Amino acid sequence: MSTVKTYLFLGDTHGNLDFVENAAHLAHQHGAEIIQTGDFGFLWPANDQIDELSDVLVDLGVTLRFVDGNHDDHPRLRRLSGSSRNGREIAPHVIYQPRGSVHEDEDGTRFLFLGGAPSIDRAFRVEGQSWWPEETITDDEHAIARSAKGPIHLLVTHDAPDYPPTFSAKGSPAYQRAQVRSMKIVDDLIRHHRPSLHAHGHWHVRYNRRHHVGTIVVGLDRDKLDLDDATLLWSREQKKTEDA
Repeated sequence: MSTVKTYLFLGDTHGNLDFVENAAHLAHQHGAEIIQTGDFGFLWPANDQIDELSDVLVDLGVTLRFVDGNHDDHPRLRRLSGSSRNGREIAPHVIYQPRGSVHEDEDGTRFLFLGGAPSIDRAFRVEGQSWWPEETITDDEHAIARSAKGPIHLLVTHDAPDYPPTFSAKGSPAYQRAQVRSMKIVDDLIRHHRPSLHAHGHWHVRYNRRHHVGTIVVGLDRDKLDLDDATLLWSREQKKTEDA
């Protein structure tokens, strides 16, 4: 029988190598694989550090899987992943999970991944340099994620299924419409697949809440000195203990 794996969920990294190195040391201590929730930032046009990140992970023997956020170079990610709907290793120990991809670990844990979200600061960014229209989830991507075969134990997205606690609608009417649409897509996936855990980033706040269908929703903070609010250690063994 295979050993139950441990995962370290990690919030927005924004290309911050020191932050991810600290998280990688924590993952190494626990024998965990890192699952990063978007706004990865290590392939940013003016700040490409993917080789440096890979070296850190290889040295520590840690693997990192990630989804794209709204602040990522989507055309480059798609070139690197090709037409594959499966995870693609884009550098040693760095695996990109395209929208709607499913990964099953050796212990039977099944993940569903769906990156993407709208940017509230789009007006202050330059298309093709710091913003890309591919940031938002398409209807086809939603359909692919919804049609994933179960069971799905873990849902990993960039966006949340609803506004986090204390948050409310902000930005232009067009942005608000895009944001509500994005959250409804994530909420639909939770209702349809009913995973044990849903982890997301995007909102730069740490919180836990239970969805109506029973899924634990965890929002993760961004790259800061304190890892506590930006990380979550989890395993299916822990889930069984919580349910007992």
